[in-house]
Formats: sequence, structure tokens, C-alpha cells
Amino acid sequence: MREKFFEQGTEIFREGDAGSEAFRILEGRIEISMRVAGQSKVTLGHLVPGDIFGEMALLDDKPRSASARALEPTRLQIMNVEEFNDLFLSDPSALTPFLSSFFERLRNTNELLRRELEGRKVPDTEVHQLLQHGIAIPHAEPSPLPKIILTPANKETRKAGAPETVSIDRLPFRIGRRQAGEGADILSANDLALRDQYPYQISRNHCAIERIGAELVVRDRGSTLGTILNGHAIGTEAEHMVLPLKPGTNKLVLGGDDSSFQFNVQVDPA
Repeated sequence: MREKFFEQGTEIFREGDAGSEAFRILEGRIEISMRVAGQSKVTLGHLVPGDIFGEMALLDDKPRSASARALEPTRLQIMNVEEFNDLFLSDPSALTPFLSSFFERLRNTNELLRRELEGRKVPDTEVHQLLQHGIAIPHAEPSPLPKIILTPANKETRKAGAPETVSIDRLPFRIGRRQAGEGADILSANDLALRDQYPYQISRNHCAIERIGAELVVRDRGSTLGTILNGHAIGTEAEHMVLPLKPGTNKLVLGGDDSSFQFNVQVDPA
């Protein structure tokens, strides 16, 4: 893979361009936007180090569906199809972030399709969240992130590997089940991975704390048993996939009503 530096304001690619490369942010910040009705610009997300974009260009020859621009001096890791194939044979572990991004997008697109086929109305905000596989949808300039503290609510959650306190300083923050054994799990992309035993309450890709505009939300990522936020179910069998966090203390449960995996999520103004 190659690295390249982009000055602030540089356009990485434009909506409608032919694309053959995927990008991973090493330093800086990227704005993703698109044109609505061919005219008005809509900002879909601001990406930060570790985020991946443009990866669909490795899978098809379709034009870019959005534009990408450097919001500040930015250093990117760049990979084309030939480099992907070479790394697959020589150093497959280097592809883990890109493959995790592919699978997250596939899961969310599949969930949108399933809901559409079932005739279930999906709010526009949830459509954006699913299509962007967890990328928040901020205002033109992102507002300061409130103070978000995640703490286990019981000893069972601590025994599963949850730290006593997690200060969340970037979003999305993804939670899921830790794979058995050692090594990377390229099918999952979690910031917090918890141990669980069969029959599982926690899915490998369970839920995420994200931001839509100025609003903080919890999104279920297509988990088997769903997620409960402040007593309300979200997930594939619930009415919604996304619900907002309230200021103050929130109760987050991974799994069903009887799940022992529980957190307190404290949200304080920045």
C-alpha cells in the first residue's frame, strides 16, 4: 500500500469520477458529500484517522457515489485492486481494516433490503446510517463531542472483559462479541469486544454509539437478540434500528430482557 499527503481543501475524488482505489486515513480529517438533485451539496460525514472510504471501487467499476475532500492536512493510505491482490497473498493481515469495512457495509445493506422487502418504513436518518456503515452525519462543521462515559453496570459485564471506565472520544464506537481464540477477527470491527458463552447474548457485531447531526444515538448492528436502550428495544425485529441517547445516565443492554451484559452510558455536555 502507498501513502500520500493531501493539503487542506484538496479534493480526493469527485462524485461521478471513475474510481479504482480505496483509502484509509492515517492523519487528518475527510469530508464525504454528495449532490442532491444534481445541485445542492449534502454533507454525509466527517471521517477521522482509522476510517476507510472509497472501498467499493475495489469491487466494481461504477462511478464514485460521493465526493471526498480533505478538511485539514491529511495523510492517506491508498490501495488499488492489484495491491489488494498482492497483499492477500503476501500479507493478508494488512487487509483486516478494509475487509472489516466491506463486511460492515454488507451487513447494513442486507438489513435495509430485508426491511424494504418486508414493507417496513425505515426513517431517512436510519437509511443514511446504514448506508454509511456507522459513519455519523454531522452538520457542515461537526459540533464538539459531548463527554461520553461507558461503565459496566454489573460484575458479569466486568467479567466479560469490560473496563471499569471507557471514555469515548471518537465515534462510532462499536461493541460486539470477542472471537474464541487469539488473532484478528476480520469479520468484525469492534472497539470493545466482550467474552460470551453459548447460547450467546452478544453478537459478534452487536451495536454502536454514533452521532447523527448533533444527536447521539445507539444503533443495533443486526444483532441476533437485539439491543435495549432505556427500556426500548432496537434491532432487526424491533420497530427501529436506532434510538437517541438522552443527557445524563442511559441504560444499555446487549441482548434480550434477561441479558446480564449491561452498561451505563453517561452523556454530559462538552
